[in-house]
Amino acid sequence: MRAPRRTVHQGTHTSPRQSTTTVNDVVSALQRKLTANHLEPSVNVTQRRPSFSMDSLLHKKDKKRDDSKDRDPREQKRMSLSMRHSSKSKDRAAQHSPRSTPSQPGRFQMIIESPPLVLYGAVSNSTGALLSGQLKFLVDDPTGEVRLNNFTMVLKASIASKKPVGKDCKDCSEKVDDLKTWVFLSEPKTFYKDQDNQFPYSFLFPGHLPATTQAPLGSIQYSLHATAVTSHGEKIVYHHPLTIQRAVQPGPDKSSIRIFPPTNLTGRVQLPPIVHPIGTFPVTMSLSGVVEKKGDSQTRWRLRKLSWRVEEHSKVISSPCAKHAHKVSEGKSILHTETRILGNDEMKSGWKSDFDTIGGEINVEFEASLATNSKHKAVCDVESPAGIEVKHNLVVELIVAEEFCPNKSSQLITPTGAARVLRMQFALVVTERAGMGISWDEEMPPVYEDVPESPPGYGSADKNDGAWGGAVMEDYHGPALEYEELESMGNHDSNAARPSSSGLPMRSRPQSSRRTDSGEGPSTRRQYGLFTNDELGAEPPQYVLRGREESTDSQNGPIQDYEEGTASGAQH
Repeated sequence: MRAPRRTVHQGTHTSPRQSTTTVNDVVSALQRKLTANHLEPSVNVTQRRPSFSMDSLLHKKDKKRDDSKDRDPREQKRMSLSMRHSSKSKDRAAQHSPRSTPSQPGRFQMIIESPPLVLYGAVSNSTGALLSGQLKFLVDDPTGEVRLNNFTMVLKASIASKKPVGKDCKDCSEKVDDLKTWVFLSEPKTFYKDQDNQFPYSFLFPGHLPATTQAPLGSIQYSLHATAVTSHGEKIVYHHPLTIQRAVQPGPDKSSIRIFPPTNLTGRVQLPPIVHPIGTFPVTMSLSGVVEKKGDSQTRWRLRKLSWRVEEHSKVISSPCAKHAHKVSEGKSILHTETRILGNDEMKSGWKSDFDTIGGEINVEFEASLATNSKHKAVCDVESPAGIEVKHNLVVELIVAEEFCPNKSSQLITPTGAARVLRMQFALVVTERAGMGISWDEEMPPVYEDVPESPPGYGSADKNDGAWGGAVMEDYHGPALEYEELESMGNHDSNAARPSSSGLPMRSRPQSSRRTDSGEGPSTRRQYGLFTNDELGAEPPQYVLRGREESTDSQNGPIQDYEEGTASGAQH
């Protein structure tokens, strides 16, 4: 039998590549996948899009759709939430708007005229620091005038403890003392805007006061507090902090000796008298007695390692207030201490060992610093009667090992296995740099009260009258005083008689009428003046005629002008 012939309808069935339904299925599947993952194309496409873009395939018919559909739904949600919150906040702000605080009728401005407050010298010999300035009052009231009923300024010193007895008690953690109070107004006064309202003030900080300190356990601060009360009851407050530093003048270097028994080792260390929080300072050390000779052999100590560190010791005494006095014993306080390392380093080489000299010697020099550790900032030395104390120490540790060596061959070295750690501790004085500054009493000229009386007084009978007190004025009743008669010194009058031979000799004034033909000076001289013994003992100068001009003297004849010349005379 013949197989039936398949009928092909060319117009009704097409290949998958040419079918439009297949393309639509692919596009719909892709759209469902994007919708399920909540993803949208990241590129924000404009209205003019290429024909092959996915957006054109998804939206063939709707070409004029709104751009808001292209935005990220998460962004739209975020924007809607932000707009909702912003609208609510605006509504709340409109309903509960705070009242604007009125502006102050005036304000203060501080003008410091004195140099930086530096206490030069140690606590025992410092003359203090001088503070001088002016407090300026500026009127900001629209009326242009402000009437003040009260105007004072107080200099306060506050000492705070970071570990008080009561944890959150302000009275236990801080104590404030008033050093000086200025009352600028004794009665109400009106101040105007166009006037220069300045109030001068000055204060001499005593030299024993501690400097401004920010220690790990406590702090010391100084500040100026100005308070003014207007006629309407308004209060104007101003606060200005002050920084006080202490600078100790440098002196000779300090030398220290340490002995380490039972060995013969002796350490000598030379340190600068003062060090600064920033920078380095030199340390020179020598270790002697490192060689001990015994007959045909010797034992010696060799330096293996050197390490140093700078320690800061802080101390604070916390006193309780009246409310928390029951936490401690009656009349006692709590002491807190803390030690931290500001700088440290170690050396394993860099020194010189000399074993040939008698006793032997090891010399080493290194630079130490207080700023090698960036976590801690050095605080200058301070010792306050209020209970805050900060001190510094330099600790040097040496590790030495013992060796055995025969005298005949110094190259045969045998370690004995013995080793020692030599520890030395030295106190350091940490202070600020003085620079070119000097104390206030040395840079100021003396005032009128400091000038002593001229001539000085001879004292008074009152014993309480200072250094001149206790003087007794008495008449002299002893034997007559012997006086030696002085010899006559001559007479300046030319008409008077010549003095006797017992007095001082006088030089006669030259007399002559004319110069001789030989050119020599006149042989006859008259009295010319008085001379001392030194002038008379020296070789007398020769005189020559200067000219032929003559002058007539009524008593001694003509006198000519002379000048000093050689022994033979000058030829004119």
